[in-house]
Amino acid sequence: MSTFAKRKIRMEMMKFIVSSQLLSKNLQNISGIIAPNKSVPIVENILFTLKGNDLLLTATDLETTMVSHVALAQAEGEGSVAVPAKLVVETLKTLPDVPVVFTVSENNDIEIVADSARYNFVGYESEQFPQMPEMDNAQTFTLSVQHLCNAISKTVFATGSADIRPVMGGVLCQLEPEKVIFVATDGHRMVKYEDLEAATGLSTSIILPKKPLLQLKTILQTVDEDIRVDFNASQVSFTVQSLTVISKLVEGRYPNYASVIPANNTNIMRVERSMMLQKLKNIFLYSSQSTHQVRFSITESELTLSAEDRELSNKAIVKMPCHYEGEEMSIGFSSKFLQEFLMNLETPEIIFKLSHTTGPGLLFPVYAEDEKVTEDIMMLVMPVMLNA
Repeated sequence: MSTFAKRKIRMEMMKFIVSSQLLSKNLQNISGIIAPNKSVPIVENILFTLKGNDLLLTATDLETTMVSHVALAQAEGEGSVAVPAKLVVETLKTLPDVPVVFTVSENNDIEIVADSARYNFVGYESEQFPQMPEMDNAQTFTLSVQHLCNAISKTVFATGSADIRPVMGGVLCQLEPEKVIFVATDGHRMVKYEDLEAATGLSTSIILPKKPLLQLKTILQTVDEDIRVDFNASQVSFTVQSLTVISKLVEGRYPNYASVIPANNTNIMRVERSMMLQKLKNIFLYSSQSTHQVRFSITESELTLSAEDRELSNKAIVKMPCHYEGEEMSIGFSSKFLQEFLMNLETPEIIFKLSHTTGPGLLFPVYAEDEKVTEDIMMLVMPVMLNA
């Protein structure tokens, strides 16, 4: 049986006036969570609930629910109706910024009037729509939106397939009294991001699903304030401004990531991040399409990057300066993984810490000496066996 209880709201005629752009923005913010669902087609709709001058917009895929509040200047009546998401989102997206009159009759007939344009379609009974889940016995902490978006950007790309191992399809959120740690891994690479300014006073961990994190990252890019996070044993909610996102947590035990972080990587290479990224992109097409292997041949002052696809007889070699302290070595990595790492760092320079040809490599950003560091990032990548 679904955890969503059924709602019974007496449907009355309702009418409101709202800016087309304001309504469109709020609808687009939450509609990204909607997915086709042949078994429960009602979730392909957005629930409109009017109470006083507050319009509540709700979208769900049964795993995640997104709710947005829109303050109205003019409204009449109260009630709820499930509105076809694609139809209303696409209609409003094409309108200029004009007042929109939205009217719903008792039989769920919907009319939108904008300037000289008029649109009519039929909604569905709100009782069919899943009820917003409740957060019982929740613990709470707050994060900077900017830091949350950074944590999502720098970790979510490294998650694995939830179909193969569900816990690796999510991001571990490890709460410590003085900081919050986010970890993502697919078994071949790992990212650990620490928010050093998030003093939660808590000591626990939860596994956050990927989909709502990506939705939050998209929506919150321009928001500069704190976000409240509530969680219990099975759910998590994020609340900022007029938006709330509630999602089921990923169940299971996350891998012991600390056990795979090497402590003896004493060969240190410092390079310019953007230059390395450009060089990797330059030779990517010449690498094996199955492993994307790139060979690092490292000396004291020079890094040689080489890629080869023996099946197609393709080969490329590029060189770049580096500062290296350690034994000269050749080691292979996935060019695809390294490019994703470098694209999700911002510092001009990065450090590689290596041990031997079969040991994982560690990447760290290099911060300026006078820069206030509010986050700590470590990226781990497993080596690829070199061709003979």
